[in-house]
Amino acid sequence: MKRLLMMMLLFYASVHSNDPGNGKKLFESKCARCHGKDGTKGLFGAKNLQKSKLTDAEYTKVITNGIAFMPAWKKRLSGDQITEVIHYIKELKK
Repeated sequence: MKRLLMMMLLFYASVHSNDPGNGKKLFESKCARCHGKDGTKGLFGAKNLQKSKLTDAEYTKVITNGIAFMPAWKKRLSGDQITEVIHYIKELKK
């Protein structure tokens, strides 16, 4: 029983891991039009994400609910997908 539980947890972790590759794909398909592939574009007032100092909670709120011209993504992206995008945005800063 313990072994089965451990295998299930490992499977869940691998499926729901914050894959930067998936975050990148999501960012490029949903965000890059305004933010640019490197996060610096600024179309329609989009912020330079390489210089952003938002916390994860603030990113989650903005992506989920939108702000100004930025649409709300809560009906189009899951919570896990939003987290993956946030992890990718943080990679843009490095």
